[in-house]
This record gives sequence, C-alpha cells and structure tokens, in this order.
Amino acid sequence: MEKKEKIPLFWWSETRLMGKKKENYGDLLSRYLVEKISGKEAEWIQPQKIPWYKRSKTNYLAAGSIIHHVNEKSIVWGSGIIDHRQKIRKADFRAVRGPETRKYLQEKGYDCPDIYGDPALLLPDYFNPKLKKKFKLGIIPHYNDLVQVKKEYGNIDGIKIIDMMTNDVEETTMEILECERIISSSLHGVIVSHAYDIPVICVKFSNRVFGDGIKYKDYYASIGYEDFSQIDLSSYLKPEELEQLFKNAFQPRQEKMKELKRGLMRVCPFLKNS
Repeated sequence: MEKKEKIPLFWWSETRLMGKKKENYGDLLSRYLVEKISGKEAEWIQPQKIPWYKRSKTNYLAAGSIIHHVNEKSIVWGSGIIDHRQKIRKADFRAVRGPETRKYLQEKGYDCPDIYGDPALLLPDYFNPKLKKKFKLGIIPHYNDLVQVKKEYGNIDGIKIIDMMTNDVEETTMEILECERIISSSLHGVIVSHAYDIPVICVKFSNRVFGDGIKYKDYYASIGYEDFSQIDLSSYLKPEELEQLFKNAFQPRQEKMKELKRGLMRVCPFLKNS
C-alpha cells in the first residue's frame, strides 16, 4: 500500500513543547485549515530542529505568531511576529499576517509581498454550521487570563466564558458561534469572530500575554484599521458597562475580509499546482 504524503507543518504546540494536555485553539487552527485545504494529514515538525538528512525538504508555517521558527526551507503562509526583538531567518514568505510583519521582514532585507491575512479568516469556508445564539455575550480570554476572567464573569447569566485550550477546533468554534457578541483578549478569538461576522471587541485583561502587543496591531492593520488600541479591562466592568463598549466598536467590512481571503488562496501552497 502506498504511503500517503503528509505535510510537514510547524504550529506552536502546547502538548509537544509545554507538556500540556490541550492545545491553544489559535495554533491548532493552523493544522485544521491546512488539512482541510490540502486533503492531507499535517505532520508536526520543528524547522530549526530538523535532522540534517531531512533539511532539504520544504516545510510550512501558517497561522500564529511563529515566524521566528522558520528555516531556509520554510514556506510562510499567514504567520506573523510577536515582538520586535525576534531573530528571523530568511525563508519563502508567500503571505504574512499583516503590514507590521512585512515591514519587520523588509527591514531585515527579506523579500515579502504585500499579501496579508491570518489563515483563520478562511475558517467559515470549511466549517460553517448554522447554530442558534444561546448567549448575549461570549468572553474569550487568552489562556493566561482564563482564571481571572472566570472569577470575575463566570457566574453571570447570559455570559459564556470560552476556554481557548482545546483539542477540538470545531467544538470551540461552535461555542463562539453561539454568542451574539464577543469580547476577547485572544487574537484568534477576535479573528474568528470577524471571520463569522460576529461583533467583537479586542481587550486587555492583564500583562500576562506574551509579546509586545504588535500581533494585534499587525492583524488590525491588515483589515484596514490603523488606529487600533486594546480596551483595558484589567478592572471589572458590570455587564451593562460591557454592553456600552460595543457602541463605537470597529468592525471590518466584509468586502475587505473577502479580499484578504482571495489573496491568501491565490498564494496558498497547499493547493494543487501551487
């Protein structure tokens, strides 16, 4: 029997790298989407730790702030930076998350096209169940903020706290889809909400999220919002106060989202003949 080809893909894996029992939803989206688009299984690899006898083989990076993990044989499709101190090797940059990542790469002398977008924007094209709304508000904390947020908002009627540590992309996505509105300190909580056209506000519960915040600015710039700043929710707000935050909240134009998706698919390395 012929062995089916696998796609060598790096995503940040909490189970493999940190010894946890579950993965971070945003990182797991990378594997999920690559497998859906390609029809092949993704094989987790670390580009900078590949054995010497396999280093001539192409490897891939997609969603996540993981671009500093590339090697010279990496193809990057939608990855981004997490801060301004990262050392990044030369690679084949097909698309990046946003303009801030592209600028950082160009400053290092690397070629990078102005093709932007997080691959998670494509999720509704591969998973789009029709669900009834069960909650007025979903709160998606970055996993480092989960304990604090559960303590403050976990027992309020109409509010759903969504845990981003999961081994099931579809189950967590359905939790998001059951909410009328979303407040998120998780970047992929924001991106997936935008992808499904759910009103969302990007907030900051603490300083526990790794990086200097550039990943948020990078993504928002990609969807046409240059004046982005996270709303500070380090202090508790009542549900009615949370509701007021949506009055002037930015929501991207769906035509802009479609434009980003078309650009991503145009350079997608997992399609036939790409």
